[in-house]
Amino acid sequence: MRRSSSLFPAAAVFLVLILAAASPLQRSHLMGSDGSLASLSGWNPLRLLQREPDLPLQEKRQTVNCTDLSAAYNSECWQQLGLSNFLLGGGDWGAGWNKSTPICDTQSTDVNANDGTNCCLPEEAWTTCFLRLAQGGGTQDCSQINAQFCAMPSENALSTYLADSIRPEVQYIQKNIYAVNDFFTTYYNALTAAQGDASTTIQGLIDEVDPIKPTSFNLLFLLTALSVGLAFLGAPSIAVTVLGLSSLAKSAAQVLTISLQQAPSTAKALWPQGTQNSQSVQIGNLEAELGNSTNQLAAMINNAVQLLMSDMPTFVKFVESGQYSGAESLSLPSKVEGLDYALRTYMTSEAFAQNGWVSSPMMGPFETVQDVENSVVGSGGGDCTMGNNSVCTNGQGSALFWSQPTGRAYVFTNTVNGWAGVSAYQLLQDTVANNWAILQVLFDGSFNCTQEGNFGDSIVNFNWDGTLDIACISQLPTQIPCGATCPVALINNQCPFGQVSNDCDS
Repeated sequence: MRRSSSLFPAAAVFLVLILAAASPLQRSHLMGSDGSLASLSGWNPLRLLQREPDLPLQEKRQTVNCTDLSAAYNSECWQQLGLSNFLLGGGDWGAGWNKSTPICDTQSTDVNANDGTNCCLPEEAWTTCFLRLAQGGGTQDCSQINAQFCAMPSENALSTYLADSIRPEVQYIQKNIYAVNDFFTTYYNALTAAQGDASTTIQGLIDEVDPIKPTSFNLLFLLTALSVGLAFLGAPSIAVTVLGLSSLAKSAAQVLTISLQQAPSTAKALWPQGTQNSQSVQIGNLEAELGNSTNQLAAMINNAVQLLMSDMPTFVKFVESGQYSGAESLSLPSKVEGLDYALRTYMTSEAFAQNGWVSSPMMGPFETVQDVENSVVGSGGGDCTMGNNSVCTNGQGSALFWSQPTGRAYVFTNTVNGWAGVSAYQLLQDTVANNWAILQVLFDGSFNCTQEGNFGDSIVNFNWDGTLDIACISQLPTQIPCGATCPVALINNQCPFGQVSNDCDS
């Protein structure tokens, strides 16, 4: 938060001197609503300069009235009121609140210069200061997920000393602060419910895939896969695959995805590129370990909230799509269908990987079912026949999955010598039937992750522009047969895909 009283224009400095010379009672009167200093000059901690009349903007408000404090909130009002400039400066708003609001002089003997009445305390989150100045006091702290200390107040909560000309702007900004905190608070509550569902569901997979040796998971990866769940659902190719997803969950997922694209530093705060040096959790202890890790999960969510509430430019980018300004609530219910799909996908793919299952791509493109069936010759000399869920078997202990969106086909096979467990075809059918994972994400995700050279690192990565990359949620190894041509561009003169056999040189 960059603020400096030295950035005040001369007129504002003169008015500050007037205030300094006045007694506390006189100063209070000057800041009042009748003949107030704010209404005369614009010197107000929430606004340095008053906006000049803007006729074109007024014409736009014929259908959406953003200045009517009694009207319902509207998602168009962040843009119509120019709130990004109001906070950061620019346009008709001059220096903006960020630079025009002074920092309290804690060494001053003048109580009005050091008590936070008209200034921000040193090291104080900008949102905490903003809410206090907007409401004329109080200790609302929205820098953590805690509804007890960050709750939208009743109507008419704005300070009577606040200039009428900026009340709509202030009301919308404080609404966004509360909406963002409420969103992440309810997101955390929904995640804690989802973690139990995922650990219970996945037990069936382990019973089928790994009946002897307990599969183990990286706890950091588990928590990352859980907490990325809503952004995971925001990906169009995934959202359409998840059945029963509520309209609220779809809306929240889309809003979060847009916000993270606009403010990628928020995603990096939520999911920093971690290390595999984390506690190892065995499947038998999964439910207990996840249940005991709620504090770690809260810390991950709070990292994002604290960034937004302390770094104004990041907050502005996160909310300027306007969705947090609308009348529709983005509060998530305690249970959100599909919120644990990213976690399930990670656990399923990891269980597959630890038990010798691999995917080998057939690039195609395969545009139709017939294209796929005609490309695979089984051991008996016949082509495969596509079954349920775009899966067919070629009679050699492997199965083939066709991803229609990418036009790729993948051979799914087990590399353990003498494997006598469930067949590849049946395993993929059971994966879909039991909602262990989404096949398209398992196969395409692993391919894309490997192609980018990220396989084996963090399960959440970031694209060159800082946007979120969740391809590595799938840890199913994608490998190519011995001697096969690399299907993608080389990385450092090497094919990013390993080979199915470790004995290709023999």
